[in-house]
Amino acid sequence: MKVSSYNNAYQGNSATKPAWSANNMIKKNSFPQLGLLSIVVLASITSPASANNFSLNSEKEEQGKVVTNIAASTNRLIIKFKTPKNIKNTPAAAISKAQTASALSMLSAFQAKPLRYTSNGAQVYSLGETLDINTVESLAKQISNDSAVEYAEPDYILTKQEMPNDARYSEQWNYYEKPGGINLPDAWNITAGSTKTTVAIIDTGLVKHPDIDTKRILPGYDFISDAWTANDGNGRDNDPLDTGDAINAGECGQDSFGNPVPAKDQPSSWHGTHVAGIIAASGNNQQGIVGIAWKSNILPIRVLGKCGGYTSDIADGIRWAAGLNVLDAPKNQYPAQVINMSLGGKHACGRTYQNAISDAIAQGTTIIVAAGNSADDASQYTPANCKGVISIAATNRNGDKSYYSNYGQSVDVAAPGGETRIIQNGHAQQQTYNGILSTIEGGYAFYQGTSMAAPHVAGLAALMYSVNPKLTPTTTKQILKDTAKVFSANATLCKKYGCGTGIIDAGAAVKKAKSLLDEDTTTPPTPETDNSCSWLDWNCWPY
Repeated sequence: MKVSSYNNAYQGNSATKPAWSANNMIKKNSFPQLGLLSIVVLASITSPASANNFSLNSEKEEQGKVVTNIAASTNRLIIKFKTPKNIKNTPAAAISKAQTASALSMLSAFQAKPLRYTSNGAQVYSLGETLDINTVESLAKQISNDSAVEYAEPDYILTKQEMPNDARYSEQWNYYEKPGGINLPDAWNITAGSTKTTVAIIDTGLVKHPDIDTKRILPGYDFISDAWTANDGNGRDNDPLDTGDAINAGECGQDSFGNPVPAKDQPSSWHGTHVAGIIAASGNNQQGIVGIAWKSNILPIRVLGKCGGYTSDIADGIRWAAGLNVLDAPKNQYPAQVINMSLGGKHACGRTYQNAISDAIAQGTTIIVAAGNSADDASQYTPANCKGVISIAATNRNGDKSYYSNYGQSVDVAAPGGETRIIQNGHAQQQTYNGILSTIEGGYAFYQGTSMAAPHVAGLAALMYSVNPKLTPTTTKQILKDTAKVFSANATLCKKYGCGTGIIDAGAAVKKAKSLLDEDTTTPPTPETDNSCSWLDWNCWPY
C-alpha cells in the first residue's frame, strides 16, 4: 500500500522572483608558519590594502561566515601572559613592566600600545590602526604559540544580532522563539552555511521557486522506476522535478478495513519543496522566508510520487546521494554530507535499507530521518529505526511533543514540527500559524509533521559541517544530542513518552562543532558498493 504526502493547511502568498545579492565578504589571508621573532614581518606580508579586497565569490563567502554581528575589523588585541616561575615573587609592577616590554617588542611593527588590564589579568593593546579581522586573528595565533603566552585573541567588536530581512521571517517562530524554537540566530552569528556543504533531499523532488536560489540547487536525479507513480510520463531520469502527487479518493487502494485510500481527493503536496525551503530557502532577499542553511547547496533526489514510493528506489537514492555507484544512473558528482529523509513506513528496518544506510554512513554522510506521524513508538517505523540514522521527533510551539509525533527510546532529538490543531471546549480548531512555514509550488504554506522537524536538523547539520568539514556522522549525532535543550517541566508529553535528549540548539551545536575543528576525527573507510537486489520491497510514504 502506498500512502500520499502528509499535507496540511495552506496559507501563503504567491512568490515573486527575488532580487538576490550575495553579501560581500572579506577575503581570507593565509600566512606561513612563523616563529615569534618573525611576527614583525607579518605587517609587511599582509597590508591593510590587501586585507580589504572584496569578492562575491570569495573563499570567505564560501565558508559562509556571517560578519554582520562580528565586525570585519578591529584595532585591538588581548594578550594574557603566563607568570614565569623565576619571577613568581617579583612585585606586580615589575612583572607588568616586563610583560609590556615583551609584548611591545612582538608588536612593534603595528605600533602597539598597552591600554589596560582586563578583570582576569590579560592586557589590552591598541594596534595603532584598524586591521582586517583575519590579519589580527593570524597575529594572535602566532603570539599564542609562544610558551610565555597563555592566550592571545582579537578584541572583537560585536554588534546587535541582525535578523534576516525576509518579509515573513517573523512568522518563523521555530527559529527564534522560546521555548519551542531552535536558537538559530546564535548559529547564524557564526555561519549561514557554505557552498562546500550539500544536503541531499530524498523526497518528492523539487519545483522551481523564486525563494530558492537556483545557483545552490545541484544536479539531482529521479529514481522513481514506476512511470505511473512518477506522474511524469517516464521512469528514472536526470530530472528531479516534482510533477505533483495529487490523487483521487481510493486511487491508492484500500486499508486493512476495506476503506478507500485516501478517503478523499488530495491535492499535490509539493512536499519536497517544503522540506527544501526549511533547509535552504534564500536569505536576506527581502521576501518570503529564510532557510536554516541558506548559503549551503541542496541536492534534490526524487523517490516519492503518486501514492508514495518503493523501498528499492529509496535505497538507490540513498547510495547515490552519498556518491556511491547505482546501476544505470550517472555518477553523482556532488556527494552530500547530509541526507534528509522525511519519509517512512511501519516496518522493521530491512536489509535493503540498512545496507544502503550503512554504506552511505561509511562514506561519511550523516542521515537524518523523520520519526513518523502516528503517535506511536518510533522503533516500529523504518527507516527511522535503522542503525546509524538520526531519528527526529516533532515538537510544538510550546516545546512539547506534537500530538501526532512518534516517540520512544529510538528517537535521538526533537525539532519543531508544528501543531496546527488545538482543542478548545472539546472541539478541534485549526491554527495554521502554529505550523511550519515554508515554500511550495506557487507560494508558501504552513505544514505540520515530523517531515518538517527532520529538515531543521538537516539544516543544522549543514551549518555544523560548514564550520567543521572534518565531522563524521557519529560525531555529528553526538553533538546534536549533547547540545540539545533539555525539555522544560511543562513538556509533559515528551517527558512521559520520550522525544530524545531535547530540542536541538543550533547555536550550541555549531559552537561545539567549531570547537572540535582542530581535533582528530576518524576517516571513514570506503565500503564495497552493494548494488544487489533484495526481496524486501515494501512501500513508504512521506511524513
